[in-house]
Amino acid sequence: MERMNLKEVRALVVDADQFGATVLVQMLHGLGLDSIKVEASAAGARRELESSDYELLICEADLPDMKGPDLVRWIRRLPSQTRFLPTLVLTGYSDFRNVVAFRDAGAHFVVRKPASPQALFDRIAWVSRPSRSFIECESYVGPDRRFRSMGPPGGVPRRATDLSTELGDASEPNMSQDEIDNLMRPTRILAE
Repeated sequence: MERMNLKEVRALVVDADQFGATVLVQMLHGLGLDSIKVEASAAGARRELESSDYELLICEADLPDMKGPDLVRWIRRLPSQTRFLPTLVLTGYSDFRNVVAFRDAGAHFVVRKPASPQALFDRIAWVSRPSRSFIECESYVGPDRRFRSMGPPGGVPRRATDLSTELGDASEPNMSQDEIDNLMRPTRILAE
């Protein structure tokens, strides 16, 4: 299990449901976060983000005064460093259309409710890693939406230096199951 010290992380929770926000704050305290501010509306979150620095935003998808994707999009267009804020969105409606709307607005993750402490921790740990680039262009601002390399898009010619994708005939006989099992079996090695 991964371990992280979240004691110094300043988090902003945006949720109009007082009970849901209380449960979430208790989970975050259990994960080690001490500095958590709760806002019940997008307007309150906007005021807070303009006046204070945070390292994490956890936002309910359905806010009373603004659609969740609009809040995320607003954050991503800020001229300050706040636009890079790791953003998790909690929603009870994780259908494809909803997830795509938040992804395209610039959210790091959409987490289905009810979220377990482990799921929440895993997403916080993921966004804390600097492995995803941040993209800024006219139509999109946010973390790179690609999670895996799928090669060049269809119709795009490959570079001359790329290896061929054509597979030829086998030049050696296939391995037996015993040979495969021996490769996968852990062996003890003596260090000299």
